[in-house]
Amino acid sequence: MKILFIHGMNQQNYDEKSLKQYWLNAFQTGLRNSQLNIDFHSLDFNLPFYGDLLSKHHLYNSLDLNTFLPKSIAHLHLPFHLGHNDTMVQEHKPCIRSLPIFNPEHSESLTQRLSIFSALTRDHAFKELALFLNHYPKLHETFIHKFLIETYLYLSNPDFMHEVHHRIMSHLRPEIDHIIVAHSLGSVISYNLLHLCIGFKIHRFITLGSPLAFKVIQEKLSLPISRPSQLQGDWFNFYSPDDFLTAFPLSEPPFNFDPPIINQAITTFFQNPHSINGYLQHPAVIKSIIEGLMPEK
Repeated sequence: MKILFIHGMNQQNYDEKSLKQYWLNAFQTGLRNSQLNIDFHSLDFNLPFYGDLLSKHHLYNSLDLNTFLPKSIAHLHLPFHLGHNDTMVQEHKPCIRSLPIFNPEHSESLTQRLSIFSALTRDHAFKELALFLNHYPKLHETFIHKFLIETYLYLSNPDFMHEVHHRIMSHLRPEIDHIIVAHSLGSVISYNLLHLCIGFKIHRFITLGSPLAFKVIQEKLSLPISRPSQLQGDWFNFYSPDDFLTAFPLSEPPFNFDPPIINQAITTFFQNPHSINGYLQHPAVIKSIIEGLMPEK
């Protein structure tokens, strides 16, 4: 069984080897904290990398969420730069912090509590923005075009989409089963690929922080939107209510499939709820991956 990680946007600071190691570090931290009796080194992981394609097209993401904050919130002097919201990590060898749920008796200082309050206030404001934009797909598309170049390129540029698909499909093998674990934009890419991957065995599909609930994304997918026929098993969708980019389950039309998508709300990091670090080490996500490796009862 091969576990295929599909990353999201803003990964230009990495290459394939370093990004794969970052994901594996997060997964291994979650596996260790979950105390599951699994030999990590026996697992077969792959992470196709497409983060360099944005540079190849001489384009750069320019998302600065500070420009969307109401002044009353912007004056809170949040203790981090909001433009880093997604999976980008600036450190050469970033430290993998454990989720708060693994330290239930940990007592935060006043500074830490204020930091959490600031983060929650920010996330609430951006979630309201996301709800508003979802009712106006054209405005939402303009927002994506201006600030999320990589996402817009994938959704609107067939050549870019083809290059991304080629990178990922080169890691698929028709003779073995696959578990696909996709984060953020990677879940959109994977959904498209699951409709194209004829002859491949997809045992389980796990989406983390997926923006598929947004109408502007749905309008760019091949119609009709349907459960991928290549998916032989369950589709698990994990989302964080604090993650304003993906704070909604995939349960309403057109994603009211039969069998249904298994949606689960989880808590990630308050300071960066969309980060893969918070999603991938969560015990519910770890369990969905490990159970997918087990023979069917």
